[in-house]
Amino acid sequence: MECPNCHHWNEAGSRFCEECGFELTGAPDAPAKVSITGNVGAVALPTAASAMPADLIPPPPPQILVPNNAPPPPAPAISFAGARLTLEATGSVFKLGDSTLIGREDPSVQIDFDGYEDGKYISHRHAQVVKHDGAYYLEDLGSSNHTRVNGAKLSPGQSQPLKEGDKVRFGKIEVTFHET
Repeated sequence: MECPNCHHWNEAGSRFCEECGFELTGAPDAPAKVSITGNVGAVALPTAASAMPADLIPPPPPQILVPNNAPPPPAPAISFAGARLTLEATGSVFKLGDSTLIGREDPSVQIDFDGYEDGKYISHRHAQVVKHDGAYYLEDLGSSNHTRVNGAKLSPGQSQPLKEGDKVRFGKIEVTFHET
């Protein structure tokens, strides 16, 4: 299905866009793109009254059946090992630079939560993460719905050092900070 936000084609049934993270559950399904190449004029298609010859229909591939009590498949390996914020609800990974602005619907933000569930509770310029002397610090930028680290609310302009595994909440969206 095509993402209405960035027009990236995702697998049918996807909940979020693989490219931009936009929630696809309410998005209408667009028709699939089909292209036909080569000479198809020589093929006579059967009518509804006639049966299609067996040699024109390839057999389906064999199915692999997995019993219901099978363990879940392993989690995908993280392809980025640097500092990042992870949205556990969707598996989204947000890379952190030396200075990363977090918000929505603002061209200056590096992490944009527009389109995410509860993204409407994020201010346009909500918070920023800054790397200083090898450590990462989080600062609330006067957001409407506040920024919290491990449940503690930050005052606007207050910098809070982040450590591995900290739970950071922007409005109603919670992410986990990972350093490596």
